[in-house]
Amino acid sequence: MKPALIRIWNEIDVDEVKKHLLMAGELSANCENCQQLGIDFAKEQACSECHTRFRYISFRKKDNKAEELSAIRRLKHKRPDLTIVDYEDIKHACGKSKAQSLFDD
Repeated sequence: MKPALIRIWNEIDVDEVKKHLLMAGELSANCENCQQLGIDFAKEQACSECHTRFRYISFRKKDNKAEELSAIRRLKHKRPDLTIVDYEDIKHACGKSKAQSLFDD
């Protein structure tokens, strides 16, 4: 059977993901830990500013699902070390975590 891309849900620490997350755009990415801009997500293993090692990547929302899947396939080939996180999932989880921290104080 030919391999296919599928989403798998897993409970993970949102703060840990955000600390090691690259947020990718069309040509470059930013480090979610320190907000360093202009990172080449196809090559960089760690942030040049805060030296955090990247373990996760998320693509900013693309309008075309076929284009998004194509980008994911290319990235999986170039960077098998990165775990791809769905943008909507991480955005929702970070928002929920931030709201919860307001009530924990």
